Amino acid sequence: MKIRVLSWTAVERGEAEGADGIISIRPSAEHDAENLDLALAQATGGEVGAVLVQRFDDIAIPAFGPYRGPVIEHVAEALEFGRRISAQTPEGLLVVHCQMGVSRSAAMALALLAQELGPGAEEAAVAALLRGDPEGRMHPNSLLVSMADSCLFRYGRLVAALAGACPRYVKWRDHWREAALDPERHWEQARRIRTRRRTD
Repeated sequence: MKIRVLSWTAVERGEAEGADGIISIRPSAEHDAENLDLALAQATGGEVGAVLVQRFDDIAIPAFGPYRGPVIEHVAEALEFGRRISAQTPEGLLVVHCQMGVSRSAAMALALLAQELGPGAEEAAVAALLRGDPEGRMHPNSLLVSMADSCLFRYGRLVAALAGACPRYVKWRDHWREAALDPERHWEQARRIRTRRRTD
C-alpha cells in the first residue's frame, strides 16, 4: 500500500483523487469544511467507510490554551483503518491530510508506514516518509510519533529513527517538552506574541 501526505488545500485541489482511503485530520474546533468534504467524496468515489475523520490540534501535549492534542485512541483508530484499507487493496493508496501536511498527517503517515513495513524497518519507514518531503518542511508531531511507537511496540526505535533523520522534528519535540513543564506559562507567552503580531 502506498501512503501519501497532503495538506487540506491539496485535497481540495483534487490531489487525493483515486485514493482507496483517506484519513482527514482536522482541528478540534468546528471549521467550515464543505469544500473539503466534497473533495473527499469525489476522491474516493463516495465510497462509504473510505474516509476516517479525526479531530485534534497540532500540539504535542494534551492541552494548550483552547487547543486539544491527540490521544492514543486516535493512533489506534488510524492504524486499524490502515490495516483494513491494506487488506482490501494491498496495492492501493492511503492519503493522510491535515491543515498544512507537515506535522499531524506526517506523524500519522509515519505510524502507517511503520505498520506496513513491519518491526525492524523503522529507519526505512522514516526514509519513505521523508522522500515525500523534498523541501524538508515536515516535522511530525512528537506526541503522535511517541504514541505510534507504543501502539506498534517499537520500544523507542521509531522515535530514535526519526530523531536521527529529521532535525525539524527534534526542534519541535524539544519545544513541546519544554512547554509540557509549564503549559499555562507557555500558553500566555504564545498568546502575547500572537496579540503583538496582530497589532503590529
